[in-house]
Amino acid sequence: MALRLPSLKTALFQTHWFLGITAGMVLMVVGVTGGLLSFQDEIMRALNPGVLTVAPRPEPRPAPAELIRRIEDGSGARVLALNLAASPGRAVRATVSPPGAPPQEGGGGRPPRGEPRYADPWTGALLGAPTGDGFFRTTRELHRWLLAGQEGKVVVGVSTIALVFLSLSGLYLRWPRRALNLRTWFHISPRLRGRALNWRLHSVIGTWVLPLYVLMGLTGLFWSFDWYRNALFDLTGAPRPAQAGPPRVEAPPRVETPPRVEGAPREGAGGASRGERGPRPAPVDIDRAWAAFLRERPDYGTASLRIPSPGQPLRITYVDADPAHEDARNTIAIDAADRVVEHRRYDDQPLAHQLMGSMLALHSGRYFGTVVTVLMMIASLIMPLFGITGIILYLDRRRAKRAAAGRPRRRVAAQAAE
Repeated sequence: MALRLPSLKTALFQTHWFLGITAGMVLMVVGVTGGLLSFQDEIMRALNPGVLTVAPRPEPRPAPAELIRRIEDGSGARVLALNLAASPGRAVRATVSPPGAPPQEGGGGRPPRGEPRYADPWTGALLGAPTGDGFFRTTRELHRWLLAGQEGKVVVGVSTIALVFLSLSGLYLRWPRRALNLRTWFHISPRLRGRALNWRLHSVIGTWVLPLYVLMGLTGLFWSFDWYRNALFDLTGAPRPAQAGPPRVEAPPRVETPPRVEGAPREGAGGASRGERGPRPAPVDIDRAWAAFLRERPDYGTASLRIPSPGQPLRITYVDADPAHEDARNTIAIDAADRVVEHRRYDDQPLAHQLMGSMLALHSGRYFGTVVTVLMMIASLIMPLFGITGIILYLDRRRAKRAAAGRPRRRVAAQAAE
């Protein structure tokens, strides 16, 4: 007997409902938490006047080096990075070394991950911990890896692939006979009840949010899988973050050591130490480098500078006063001689490179403006609608199948009784 394979529509339908009742459980959590994160910055500023925002003052703000000194005196920790805003009403965000962290040395070692502190931009006084920070941190970890580390990250990644499949297969499965009739695509009758209502909610609203879900899925995979992220970098030719790091500092020219004369003192015994290779490289003067940055870009919006190791330039990542979006970041590097050794402008990059640098803005919708961000938030928050209606439709279908299978048995039993 020949094996009969299911049709494409049947196979897609079976896969659709299976992923819906499995990965759909994860997607409901990921969707709601993503919606809650959509306007995190705005909510945090509204909840924390006096911590994230300050009252402007007429006197000029101190230079970055003095501000760093005051923050270090107040926190008892070393400042690793500083985020400054051109707006006088925004607090300074300082990243300080965690307790017990070793001092940062020169070379290629990775700097320690710091802890955020907020400070007054005039006095450097610490402003306390912002309300809601713990809630949003937990929400973000739940959104990205279900509070389950690497295993949760993989589960979220697989579920994100399922989201793209569910969106596209759902469009195929509900494709109407009268495809040009807009009412078929977008109308939900208020008179519908029961299974018919659940089906219309699932299919029609699913059509509305389909492009948003596909965008969420394709951009969300950027953080889930290395192979996907690397493939995007290879496809676009955009520099990877490691390639976009500090400019390489050339090693000083090697000095040949003359042959030792018999009887002359050995190195380390009255002579130069064996490990000594010349004077240490001059560190960057933070204030002079900041002044060079202001000469180059006086109209910045926000700027983040990381304290460099000796011999490394000061790198400042900044956003213009009127950026294309909040993640349209530019990078400038200034060496110890106050020279601009590198300046990468967002607007000067190819479109593919801009998109790779704007992945979070694409994922949240901020790349397209406030209206699309709001739509992405709503689409995320209603993701449980599709899980719930899908499960109800699945259970209704199973109930109908069991009822249909029971009718012939009851008919045979009735005939036998006669």
